[in-house]
Amino acid sequence: MRQLSIYLLTLMIIFSCKLEKKDSVSIPQKHKKEKKEENPDKYAIWTEAQAARHQKILQKLTTSAKKFNHKKGSSTSYANGNLNGSWINRGPKNMPGAFKFAEMLEGTDIIYGVTHNHYAGEFNSKAYIFKGTVYNPKTGKGGDDFTLLTANWPNRYQNLFAFKIGATTRLIAHIENGPLYYSDDEGTTWARSNGLPDANTSSAINRQDNHTIYVTNGQKIYISTDKGINFTLLKDYGSPKKSSFLYTPRFSAQPNSNTVYLARNGSFYQLNNAKTDFTLSGTYINSHGNRQFSIGGDSRVLYITENKNYWVSTDHGKTWTSKSPKGNWYGDRTGKMSPGKFFAVHPENPNISIAGYAQPVISLDKLDTDLSTTSGWGRYQNGTHLKAEDYYNRIRFNYHPDFQASHFFYNSSGDLFSARCSDGGIFISYKEWKSFPNEGTAFDNSGYANAHYINLNVLNTINPLIYRENIFTGANNPNHIYYSTQDQGSGSIISDTNNETLDFYQSIGGDGPPIDSYDGKHAWKWQREGKKVYAPVKIYSNTGSFQSIGKINSLFKEENSVSFTKKSEMGWVQTYIDHADSDKNMWILAQDLNRVTWDGTNITSHIINKGNNHVAALAQATGNPNKLYMLQDSKVFISTDRGTSFNTSADTPFSLTNESWGKGDIGSGVVLPTNDNWILFCGPSTNNVGAILSKDGGQTWIDVTGDFPSGIDAQTGGMVATPNGKFVFAGTDIGPYVFDVTNEKWYSLAEGIGFFNAMDVDYIPAINTVRFASWGSGILDFKIEAKSLGVNDHTLNTLTLFPNPAKDFVTINLESLLINKVTIEVFTLQGKRVIHKKEISFINKKTTLNTSKLVAGIYLITITDENNNKATKKIIIE
Repeated sequence: MRQLSIYLLTLMIIFSCKLEKKDSVSIPQKHKKEKKEENPDKYAIWTEAQAARHQKILQKLTTSAKKFNHKKGSSTSYANGNLNGSWINRGPKNMPGAFKFAEMLEGTDIIYGVTHNHYAGEFNSKAYIFKGTVYNPKTGKGGDDFTLLTANWPNRYQNLFAFKIGATTRLIAHIENGPLYYSDDEGTTWARSNGLPDANTSSAINRQDNHTIYVTNGQKIYISTDKGINFTLLKDYGSPKKSSFLYTPRFSAQPNSNTVYLARNGSFYQLNNAKTDFTLSGTYINSHGNRQFSIGGDSRVLYITENKNYWVSTDHGKTWTSKSPKGNWYGDRTGKMSPGKFFAVHPENPNISIAGYAQPVISLDKLDTDLSTTSGWGRYQNGTHLKAEDYYNRIRFNYHPDFQASHFFYNSSGDLFSARCSDGGIFISYKEWKSFPNEGTAFDNSGYANAHYINLNVLNTINPLIYRENIFTGANNPNHIYYSTQDQGSGSIISDTNNETLDFYQSIGGDGPPIDSYDGKHAWKWQREGKKVYAPVKIYSNTGSFQSIGKINSLFKEENSVSFTKKSEMGWVQTYIDHADSDKNMWILAQDLNRVTWDGTNITSHIINKGNNHVAALAQATGNPNKLYMLQDSKVFISTDRGTSFNTSADTPFSLTNESWGKGDIGSGVVLPTNDNWILFCGPSTNNVGAILSKDGGQTWIDVTGDFPSGIDAQTGGMVATPNGKFVFAGTDIGPYVFDVTNEKWYSLAEGIGFFNAMDVDYIPAINTVRFASWGSGILDFKIEAKSLGVNDHTLNTLTLFPNPAKDFVTINLESLLINKVTIEVFTLQGKRVIHKKEISFINKKTTLNTSKLVAGIYLITITDENNNKATKKIIIE
């Protein structure tokens, strides 16, 4: 099996896994409480209004933005040239992606995966299109090579078609309850198809008829004979709109594969030979909705699914029989089987079909009976608590399923395989329908060549769904990154990983708990709706070694917690950690402002009640940290006693929003580090205001929205200011932005990285980097060039350190600074000198410094020559 020798990372994982005792994983409480897989939000799609609104946003952003043609890691200019920096996606590079459905390019091993960004109403959730390959047993190649195609064009997708026009690959994307677009450059640019209404519910491509495409909006049916560019009206059923699904068999080997079928509100139709009308074949029910509504099979056996109801026809759709296959919820076979977004039927033997949600389900006899097993799928997530040699194999074959769609495709060698898209990757199988194991019989997942299931995208598919304010960086190393996600657990950096794109291991399964830190030394934990807060614990052990997020989580104690009454319209609350006393105070931003204080022994709470909506944002002054500014109900309240009381308030240009489960007053704010009276707030509003500024200590406010988002798109997942007060960075639901303080103007930072939902924003001073956590796009670092911060770094360019991070020694290289002998000093970030070496000679411009006695952390090495020329460089000691 092509495992890259387990990518040479097993040695690193061995080290990281030895750091703590591992416990077995059970199904998280969240999923025990859910009614099996009955989670309406997870199956919801965009409404027509949501889809239309997002298309306008994308049109505005992609029209105004520059081309996304930068090279990886190359510097890009922003803010009219005042800011320069480079983007790097830090990973995680080894997290199986969550996928909604897939598409193949016929005759190749190329597969396209559409990501599953879960809840349509939360975080302005968008999905992305990835391109990769499937493992081909005959060539022994494929998999683990997925690349993101649509960073600059996020959407939510109802369907996707890929096919060749000469040497060009055309992609046609159908937006949920929206229009269709086509792209001839692998998703770099998109053009909207002509002749269609704004909102469409189903589409199908007849590959046997020169890729003729059919689309319906539930009332009318349209046809395109020029491969998706233009559409004309084919059939008008009149008002009202009714649940409708179009379908045609995919493969030419299937009988009557050029037939186009239509299921509409309980009736079944076929397109006539003249392609002018649909004729009624039969009726399968009186009426129904459109949840998990699809057609499968061909003229030999046809299937219709809707909301876990199934109908089967063996006479071309004239008569139908209702079927009731069972699902499998971790061994519970009493519930109905989930068909997923698309119901998959074997193209050669249509008696065979595959479906399921928590565990695979398969039927060999037209849904009369069904087979399923928990073997290999019996645990909720198996990416945690593993021996090193099992780590990649387990997340490859046993990672959190929750299947969203199933397909049958052929690879380039003509071999048939199934593809199950899930919250834990795209699992393909070349034999599941041939040798489905009995309950208790283990799957054969010993290697790609023999595996029942192969997870195609364990490596390089970066799309974790990181929760709001759920990423932090350890103080001792900018690569000590911790994060918590939706359905993809919590990740900790794999020891000794220092590449640009980082590897993580999952030390908490299921949903990651809300944990955050401001100082990188102490971590706080809270219940996501704000009902409980735990006293902070240390991120590093007493010996200075970094602890995994799982170990940190185990340190939180019930006896060191405080509870609150839930006061939230939304499913989560924001938090704010005291910037000056990060181990003492944290605030919960619910409809009350709840302060939690920890004195090292006792935990206490203090509640402020000022308004009706959520506290949108809190900002703390640097010079006088007792000074707080609170944004609530479109007013700013001021405290001078660390939030014990808020005695004055001021009106602002904001307007109060209407809060709901997924939306509300989610904003952020900063006080300029160099000026306690300069405050910037961002957030949603029912008017066109997205950002406000005060330069007089919160007494008066002006609208500085400019190019910053407004409305619900201005939900802001964090703001940070550079220490010198030159720039403020903000993460919004439609991308990253920077505020040029001197010019008082916002600029988009999306060029060079794309539009992503920013859930958290941190600043890492040791590397002059703004770190964003995203909902679906990974951990994104923007490294600011020193000259943009007003730092003269020409001498720094002459001084290099290797290795960095270092352990027992570091090699110092000086190219152009220097006469003969120098003084070497090492300081902590607090200014304490810990090494002082005089009259050090260099050989070939190099010398070696012993650092074995330094504790792990970040230091400054200063070199001074005989003429008092100096050069300083940061170094990390592990």
